[in-house]
Amino acid sequence: MSFGPETKASVLVTGASSGIGAEIAREFSRHGYFVFLLGRNSDKLRKVQASCSGPTEILAFDLKDLKNYQNQILKLIETGPNFEVLVNCAGIFHREAFAETSEDIWLEQFEVNLLSSVRLTRLVWPLFAKNKKGSILNISSTLGIKPTPGTSAYSAVKAAMTNWTLSLAQEGGPFNIRANCVCPGIVDTPIHDFHILETEAKNQVLNSVSNLQLLSEIGKPHHVAKSAYFLASDESPWTTGAILSVDGGINLK
Repeated sequence: MSFGPETKASVLVTGASSGIGAEIAREFSRHGYFVFLLGRNSDKLRKVQASCSGPTEILAFDLKDLKNYQNQILKLIETGPNFEVLVNCAGIFHREAFAETSEDIWLEQFEVNLLSSVRLTRLVWPLFAKNKKGSILNISSTLGIKPTPGTSAYSAVKAAMTNWTLSLAQEGGPFNIRANCVCPGIVDTPIHDFHILETEAKNQVLNSVSNLQLLSEIGKPHHVAKSAYFLASDESPWTTGAILSVDGGINLK
């Protein structure tokens, strides 16, 4: 691991192998941060690493196996540049009618979309508290604010993440630990099934989705990344407990 004297600090981004997480990692890299890229797919992480403009370090494992990597993570972040930011972005999406959704799906949604972030945050919290500085950014969803049919498990978990962010902000204040949340709307990323459709079919879906937005455009990862960087970085040092919807206005239409 190498970093130059111009490196501001370091940030750990989960779900960094694609989509919103990858773009958030690039955004922090563009602003001079050392970026720890955490994801399950090492090949995809290397591609993201190659697209970053500054130094990075890859952490390729499933957050379900965090216990096996705790010491490695702590060693890396403690020996690198000042560790100041954690971005919890890893997640999966599931659409199914409530009556057809199994308990296993509910458990998986809570495990991947919430508990993995809770465990990682618990791991780094003492370091933030010791340094009297830290920023936690949770990537939730507008579905956690206003659910739609067929998303009961996902929406419930994202609502929990949003509320958990507020608790983190309350308890982190005395230690100068900030906690904020970005709630994206429909963003063109691999988390959605339409992302893998043939071009014509995908364009039809995108046009239909775009019509749902006040701004008549489906979201792109960079739309979310810029807001994420603002809230998580020192660009907003007096902001904590913020829940920011970045959704093209879909929840108002």
